[in-house]
Amino acid sequence: MPADSQPLYGIRRPKSTASQKDLTSSSTLAFTTHLSSLISKESSNPSSTSSSPGAPQPTKGRPRPSRSKPDIFSVHNKNAHKRAAADISGDSPHVLQVHKRGADIGYVDEATLHRSKRRLAEKAKLYADLKKGEHLVDSSDDEEDERALRDPSIAAARRAEGNSLVDFDRKWAEEEARKARRARGSASPSGSDRDEDQETEDILLVDYVDEFGRSRRGTRAEAAEAARQQQRSAPPRVADDGEDGTDSSRNPSHHNILPSAKPSRPSNLIYGSTVQSAAFNPDANIAARMEHIAKTRDRTPTPPPETHYDAEAEVRTRGTGFYAFSKDEAARKEEMDELLKARQETVGEREATKKKKSARELAKEERRKKIEELRGKRRAEEFLSGLGDLGGLSGAGEKGE
Repeated sequence: MPADSQPLYGIRRPKSTASQKDLTSSSTLAFTTHLSSLISKESSNPSSTSSSPGAPQPTKGRPRPSRSKPDIFSVHNKNAHKRAAADISGDSPHVLQVHKRGADIGYVDEATLHRSKRRLAEKAKLYADLKKGEHLVDSSDDEEDERALRDPSIAAARRAEGNSLVDFDRKWAEEEARKARRARGSASPSGSDRDEDQETEDILLVDYVDEFGRSRRGTRAEAAEAARQQQRSAPPRVADDGEDGTDSSRNPSHHNILPSAKPSRPSNLIYGSTVQSAAFNPDANIAARMEHIAKTRDRTPTPPPETHYDAEAEVRTRGTGFYAFSKDEAARKEEMDELLKARQETVGEREATKKKKSARELAKEERRKKIEELRGKRRAEEFLSGLGDLGGLSGAGEKGE
């Protein structure tokens, strides 16, 4: 029997059959694929399974939820690009306003139509009141003011004007001006055409000079406003005095220019044919420089003023070894002399102490030398006495023999 067929731990291996080989898979993926193919065959051939009663009927199990983890590369929000493109496109009803008729909207009840018409009528009336400006009329009679405040339409108009972004006063003024132009041009059949021409002329750009003498480009209305501003301010006119030989009346840019705005004429101008001799004398600058250096050299040297440290400029009263000198020169000199004298005394005391210490050390050294000398003599005597004792013992031994 080969070694591979020997049972492990004495347990026999089960014999594999053909049916088990078909159902057994080496991995979970192969098993899932095989099971899916069996289910698909069963669903595709229901008649064949029912026609053969003797065939084994596979049992159906309940569908189990998927335990697979979500893939990071899978699209979680499908068709998002299509919805974004539909929102951006012009055909989207959510982006642009689409006007629909009754046939497109469908059936709308009468109550909704009536409510819409009533609100539109209220808005039209409120707009007309705002354009007329009746809610702004001030009366000296208190009863009229109270009646105006009690009137809901006037109160609503005042609230609407406070919350509105439209300047109804300007619209009223423009409407009145338009009516006046129409009244002036009512005799001619082209009154509206003249209004249009006037508006076109106001839009055209022209060149003009403002009140500060700057050349600007703007509409005719802006140019007229600048001219009126110049007439109101009326600054003094600066004359050219004929220096440049030009007529200021012919040059409109010289009109109404402030003296501070016009630069002064330079004084070092050269008129006519002139020989510039400085160009042929390059040593002039060097000579001037040397003269300046000589003056600086010959000047009597002036010592700089004596400046001392100001003790009051900083907080140093708690510093170690700090001494605040006086600002008076005489008192400062006395303080410096006292400090120098104290320093000399300290140095003298230190030198005297050092000398005393060195004398004590010298006396100690001499005493130590004397002690060592006496100790050596005593050791020599003890050694000699020891030798004498040894000689006496040897003599006595010889006599005994």
